[in-house]
Amino acid sequence: MIEEIFKKGGWQRTTLYTLAALFVALLIFQTGMFTGERRAAFTYGTGAAYYNVFEHPEHGPAQRGFFGDAHGAAGQIISLSLPTFVVKSPDNTEKVILIGDATEIRRFHDAATSTDLAPDDFVVVIGEPNSDAQIDAKLIRILPPPPER
Repeated sequence: MIEEIFKKGGWQRTTLYTLAALFVALLIFQTGMFTGERRAAFTYGTGAAYYNVFEHPEHGPAQRGFFGDAHGAAGQIISLSLPTFVVKSPDNTEKVILIGDATEIRRFHDAATSTDLAPDDFVVVIGEPNSDAQIDAKLIRILPPPPER
């Protein structure tokens, strides 16, 4: 039957090409919808986690309009439960830090490990935010306590 349509030409061939083009267009549209839905779900999840950790009224800094830097942290370790720990910055912002396999940890210029971290240590962390509102640490530097004022 299809061979006859291609041999005859005319409106049957045009209809078949139109249906094929429509199918391809719908397939491309569906792919775009799927991609957009995935991106929206990721963005929503990141925003919800960020709100729960940083903007919740119990945490304070958001009440003053401060949202902090998501790509790093500096301050005192207040809670340690490897592979994560919590850093409290001088402005009382708390950030959850995640230590990964590729995280470099240093005490001054010397190499260190995650077992060298302890509560009350002062650290500077550089990393990237993840969808759980944590900072995936790339570099952690253990520093001496700041001088008393």
